Amino acid sequence: MPHYNPSTTKVAPINYDAEKIRKIFLDCDTDGNKVLSREEIKHAFDRLGAHFPTYRAWRALQHADFNNDGCISMEELNDLVGYACELGYKIK
Repeated sequence: MPHYNPSTTKVAPINYDAEKIRKIFLDCDTDGNKVLSREEIKHAFDRLGAHFPTYRAWRALQHADFNNDGCISMEELNDLVGYACELGYKIK
């Protein structure tokens, strides 16, 4: 009879859902001003596992910064989260 060995069982990675991604971005608002700077966005993409978080932060600002102030406000957060969801980051 084969033995079950949990250390050899492979588990498929799971995509982050929108709420988890939103929480990561909000957690990276280190100064608590409810506005995400480029550095805070970069840190969030680093936590998500981006290979090039600086590039991802730049692209995110192009995608979601509608008033072109160089930051993401809470009004723009849904678009930022949507962009990050499209990239398919996986929980490791």
